[in-house]
Amino acid sequence: MKLAGWVGLAAVAAAVTIAPSAARAQALAPVAPDPVTEPGAVHTGPFRVSLGIGVALRPDYTGSRSTVAMVLPQVDVRWRDSVFISTTGGLPSLGANLLDTTGWRAGPVVRLRFPRYQNSNAALNGMGNIGWTPEVGGFLEYRSGSFRLGGEVRRGVGDHDGIVAELRADAVLRPVDGMVLSFGPRLNLGDESFTRRYFGVDANQAARTGYATHRPGAGVTSVGAAAFATYALTSNLSLTGLVEYSRLQNGAADSPLVQGRGDVNQVFTALSLTYSFGW
Repeated sequence: MKLAGWVGLAAVAAAVTIAPSAARAQALAPVAPDPVTEPGAVHTGPFRVSLGIGVALRPDYTGSRSTVAMVLPQVDVRWRDSVFISTTGGLPSLGANLLDTTGWRAGPVVRLRFPRYQNSNAALNGMGNIGWTPEVGGFLEYRSGSFRLGGEVRRGVGDHDGIVAELRADAVLRPVDGMVLSFGPRLNLGDESFTRRYFGVDANQAARTGYATHRPGAGVTSVGAAAFATYALTSNLSLTGLVEYSRLQNGAADSPLVQGRGDVNQVFTALSLTYSFGW
């Protein structure tokens, strides 16, 4: 399927996911402001700020069987739930709500994708480096009571120029005062340019690494689920934990970087402490 076809498919998939309820909670990579996941935030004005520190465990590259620990500075700044910059989940993001009415939210978003360095894992020797890459696109979501449905489509600008799409659904619960839980499924897609950049092996790479050449096509790259929990220790201080599981699919799962050297099962976990205030 050509690139334009996958862009259309991602847009249709997002619409199909959201429309039936006609009717998400902030998880691994929030696409828009979501106050329900900030039970300890103090709202005294148009600005809301959360600052903190966290630790995370993640695969050292997508498809790896090895994990690395990392320190996560937590910065989340929002103005009138309209403009936001956030590092929640470890990936910096910037966006704005241009549509915020009757449960619907939509607008532009910019995210950074983790780099991949060939000296970080023996399985990557000879594959070359992929640096931090901005991805520019837009999000659309619908909120109704305890449910969140949404999606994003973004295009890489830099070390990859592929198109990716993400679809999410979450249930949001408040089991006790000061606690918010959210959980739900995830679906990730990528066009041919994206999958070949991150999971493919071209002729030059094959000659350097000994891997067989691999040319994955466009399609679903992973399916999985995410869970998020936050508890307000005080009116300003909150403890937050999250876990996201994904299983690589199709050409991503068949990559030589995954088969034999890696793992189709990928897990990201994080725990953080944040101080929130407003003015």
